[in-house]
Amino acid sequence: MADNVLTEPITEAEKILKLIPQRPPFVMVDSLLEYTALTGKMAFTIPTDNLLVKDGSFSEPGLIEHMAQSMSLHRGYRGFLAGLERPQTGFIGAIKSVEIMSLPKAGSKLTTYVEILQEVMKVTLVTAKTYDEAGERVASSEMKTVTVD
Repeated sequence: MADNVLTEPITEAEKILKLIPQRPPFVMVDSLLEYTALTGKMAFTIPTDNLLVKDGSFSEPGLIEHMAQSMSLHRGYRGFLAGLERPQTGFIGAIKSVEIMSLPKAGSKLTTYVEILQEVMKVTLVTAKTYDEAGERVASSEMKTVTVD
């Protein structure tokens, strides 16, 4: 396996949970589809009983949390490649922008692309773009995430 590329998707829940600090029922990612040092492609099929589903749709906070956890999954896989035994904890430090175009229905699959724009110390500036199954963009954001030991 190359040091900075994912050779095959990770879709097993057990493996995903080893890469992120979040735990059920607050897990908003279920697949790592692509990875490079600065980019990633993640996915999430929204369970109908998800805590952030309201009236049959994934809520705005759900979309924001999904985008943040997509970054967390990227960071977790990077840590795995570096030999870390457990994922580092992080949090949203600031949201520079967020745009939500539509609320996806529970049961649908989201695909999110993240790109690291800048990293300084333990602060990462990242963009995320989330698409529905039809390829329509449903949300995008630019946020700073902070990693803590």
